Amino acid sequence: MLKVLPFETSHTDVEHELLERVLPEHARVLDAGCGRTTRLCGYGSRIDELVGVDMDVPAGRENRSLDRFEPCDLCAPLPFPDSSFDLVYANFVVEHLAEPERAFSEWRRVLAPGGALVLLTSNRSNPAIRLAQAVPQRMRVAVKHGLAGVAERDVFPAVYRANTVGRLDRMLARAGFRRVDVHGVATLHRYAGGHETLAAVLRAGERILPAGCRSTIVAAYRAAAAARAA
Repeated sequence: MLKVLPFETSHTDVEHELLERVLPEHARVLDAGCGRTTRLCGYGSRIDELVGVDMDVPAGRENRSLDRFEPCDLCAPLPFPDSSFDLVYANFVVEHLAEPERAFSEWRRVLAPGGALVLLTSNRSNPAIRLAQAVPQRMRVAVKHGLAGVAERDVFPAVYRANTVGRLDRMLARAGFRRVDVHGVATLHRYAGGHETLAAVLRAGERILPAGCRSTIVAAYRAAAAARAA
């Protein structure tokens, strides 16, 4: 269950709140699915090393905020020793994972005990997200590019295999995480393409939904004292 919270419409504000709570000083951070840019660049004073991994090698090598980039499939073993990081950050990555439990187990392995996971991902409990899953990829690309301004090269197929609050909680618990905080954030208005009336309609539609059905999940978890078997 999610807490009863004010109606949130900014995933970046909620993300900032969580990072302020769980990101320690002098942190070693893994940006899982780093892509071309990262909002973690705003936390440079607290991060001693920022390491990115991504299957999209050109995108990762273009990311100038990283101290190091490693080409890597997130559903395969990561090229890092146990307990290498204080934080794993995954920004709209979980929806693309074909084997999320394998990825979560690796994230737990490379986290130090008590380390944190902060993730943002689409919520399949939202009616619009469920509809989007049925839309052909070419149409998803057109919508994200035309309305949200996402570059076509950065729109990847989504499979949504861990994309409800309940599934995340269960899968992450099996991987050795405990929940810190989970928020349902209304973000569909981002696809209004600058049309204020449409944005208002999309916000109003999400306002009447339960928090667990809003379009974006923003969450923080902690690594348990000892990793559990996947």
